[in-house]
Amino acid sequence: MEEIVLSKLLDRALALLHEVGVGILHEEQLAAALDVSPATFRELFGSKAGLVCQAIQHNFARQRAEHEQLLANLATPVERLLALLHHSLQEMRRSPHYDYHVLREEYPEAWTLMQSYLTEYVAPLLVQLLQAGIQEGQFRAELNARLITHLLLAQFNLLVNEQFFPPTTPTLLRCTATCSFPTCAASAPMPAPAWSATSSPEYSGEIGNE
Repeated sequence: MEEIVLSKLLDRALALLHEVGVGILHEEQLAAALDVSPATFRELFGSKAGLVCQAIQHNFARQRAEHEQLLANLATPVERLLALLHHSLQEMRRSPHYDYHVLREEYPEAWTLMQSYLTEYVAPLLVQLLQAGIQEGQFRAELNARLITHLLLAQFNLLVNEQFFPPTTPTLLRCTATCSFPTCAASAPMPAPAWSATSSPEYSGEIGNE
C-alpha cells in the first residue's frame, strides 16, 4: 500500500514538474501541491532534491516498461528502432527545455542518474537494435553500431546544450523534429533521439565493447 501511495505521489510530482519546470517551486509549495505536510514530505523525500531524484527514477521505470511493451509488438529491428526514437522524442517534448540546465547546475545527483540511464540502458539498447538490423540486412553491413549510437546521442547533447540552444529558443522543438542522421538506414532517414528525465540524460563517454 505504501508503494502504491508513493507511486501516485511521484506521478503527481512529475505532472507538476512537467507543467511548471523543476526550478520554480519550493519544498513547501511542492508539499502543498502533493497534499502532504512538510514533515511528511521530508520523511518521504528528504528534500526537494530527493523528490527530483525519486521522480526521475520513477519516470525512467515507466519509460522502460513502455519500451518493453512497445518493442514487443513490432516485428523488425528497424520498426523497433524508429518507434523507440519517436517515443523518446515525445518524452522530450513533455519537459521544458530549461529543465536540463537547471538539473545540471542545481541537482547534480539527478543529473548523474540521467547520465547513468543513458549510458547503462539507452545506449546499449540502441546498439542492440542497430546490430540486429545490420544482421538482418535492414541496415548497411558496413555500418558501425557503436559509432551510430554515439552520433545519435551527440545530437541529443547538442539540443540540450544551452550554449547552442538557449532556454528561450522558440525553434527547439522544430529542431528535434527535423534533426536526423540520414545515412544509417538503407531505406529511410533516422530521426535523432531524445531522452527526457522529467521526461533525460547526457552522454559524453564511450560505449563499452560489444
